[in-house]
Amino acid sequence: MALARALAIEPRVLLLDEPFGALDAQVRKELRKWLREIHDRTGHTTVFVTHDQEEALELADRLVVMSQGAIEQVGTPDDVYDSPNSPFVFSFIGESSTLPVDVENGELWAGGRAIGLGSQAFSGKNARLYFRPHDVELVEDGAALAGVVVASRRVGGTRRVELEIGGAQERVEIDLPFDHPAGERTRIAFRPKRWRLFPSAS
Repeated sequence: MALARALAIEPRVLLLDEPFGALDAQVRKELRKWLREIHDRTGHTTVFVTHDQEEALELADRLVVMSQGAIEQVGTPDDVYDSPNSPFVFSFIGESSTLPVDVENGELWAGGRAIGLGSQAFSGKNARLYFRPHDVELVEDGAALAGVVVASRRVGGTRRVELEIGGAQERVEIDLPFDHPAGERTRIAFRPKRWRLFPSAS
């Protein structure tokens, strides 16, 4: 009803400040679809404020990511998700894992071992590697990241596992097929398929 009253006066801009915040997940999904259909039909410019990244990616034509009152990145949902310009944006928009790495002669190293990734463009030595848990490939041999499973849980049709890398110094999460046989303390080797490097804060 509140939205109908706002649209009745044909506003130039519609401001929606976390309108679905108190609703359960299924209702939120249905209302997102409904709101997107209304927006496409009416053509109203809508400013939609949300802390729900999935909501933002689904509804936005243009996404503005803010942190502590400052704009971090502006772009299409695809641009912001696929090419985040800072560690904050990478971590905030979508799930992510991160590890400290060294860059030597265009190769990435972790824990004193090459991990099968190259980066000629990165100019520093110490960096942090960011990647999405779902965007990895399992490997049987060759240079890779490797860790042992310390926790596991179901996420939809996949299995999300937490890996301990480098003798408990670092932990990351990756997604496995739900029927993957990995159990606690199973060793898994993998490489990120898409990733970004950012300078280390330390």
